[in-house]
Amino acid sequence: MPNNLRILLIHPHIHLFGGSEKLAKTLINELDTLGYEVFVLSSGKVLMDRPTSPRIRYETIEDVFTKMPSDIILPIKSERILNIIYSVDNVVSKYRPDVCLVMIQEPIYVIAAKLADPRIGTSLYIHYPFEEELTSNNIYVFLTLYRFPHLYESLYKISDLHMTNSNYTASALYRSFGIESNVVYPAIEWDYFKDELDLTEDRDNVILTVGRFVPQKRQDVLLDWFKRYVKPEVPDAELVIVGVPDMRFVEYYERLKKLSLEVEGVTLVDKMLNPSEMLTYYRTAKTYVHLRIGEHFGMAPVEAMSQGAIPILPERSGLAELVTNGRDGFIASNDDEFLKYALKVLRMPKNELMEMRKFAYRRAWYFNPDRFTKEVVHYLRIISKR
Repeated sequence: MPNNLRILLIHPHIHLFGGSEKLAKTLINELDTLGYEVFVLSSGKVLMDRPTSPRIRYETIEDVFTKMPSDIILPIKSERILNIIYSVDNVVSKYRPDVCLVMIQEPIYVIAAKLADPRIGTSLYIHYPFEEELTSNNIYVFLTLYRFPHLYESLYKISDLHMTNSNYTASALYRSFGIESNVVYPAIEWDYFKDELDLTEDRDNVILTVGRFVPQKRQDVLLDWFKRYVKPEVPDAELVIVGVPDMRFVEYYERLKKLSLEVEGVTLVDKMLNPSEMLTYYRTAKTYVHLRIGEHFGMAPVEAMSQGAIPILPERSGLAELVTNGRDGFIASNDDEFLKYALKVLRMPKNELMEMRKFAYRRAWYFNPDRFTKEVVHYLRIISKR
């Protein structure tokens, strides 16, 4: 029987590669599977990993500025906000959704939805309440992607309901803005669960890390450690760095490429990979290392765990909520501990490695699309006003 909740889902740059974009597409796919009507609004082409359904409609934020008289000149921020208000109003008028879910921390879309229909229930899915990657040099890129740093923090309370991706993020939101939220842990795609894994297989001494090439991910630090400490201790060790360049940090990406060529045993994969391609890397890795301190959450560590890689994660982050230290992974409180645990896993006896791999594999199953989507829908029903 079709579900009667009609959902407007907004993500301003769902066409890019990143955790929030992948999560939004996973949610759309699962909402479709569960029979919900979803109207997706984004600024770019929506890339889906499966055929679309009549229940899912896609709309693009329209450039209404081009329809205005040529003698009118607006700042880019005003232009983008005008485009949003116009586009959201069109979509709300056309489809009459019951609720609006913004899958990134941008309350300007909540305001636009309320202007279009004051009765509509609104919710924000907040990955982190502050924009940590903003610099004076890349602010323009944010604006071109319909993002508004320095604006959204003061508007969070306008939303009817707030969802956060971890207790770490929920605490930051409450500490800074006094806003309580509902923690809904993200999900990875079904592709990572469809095949049964051989937990007893032997693996080479491969260290893997996955993420956009931005300084906050600290791939350059991991590369330096590998050269100075890991390789001398474990001569057959390999380091695989998978990610995509970020237009805001081109210089960092170029430096990573140069460094990776100078160190023996390092492979840099700098292109977008689909889940079937990522499975190959995850299944060859003995350990997955995530060096970013303060990471609110991360899909890659869960993906790695689902394929038997032992995660090493920072204590000061939402990622620390993923594992129990020493059972299904390791939690590092400082850089020395990161290095200690990496070497420990590479040298670990097979029986200990298999036991830890088993717990990591089981833990990853919690982060499946069905659980995530049903939790999201539960909260959306609460704010549905119709």
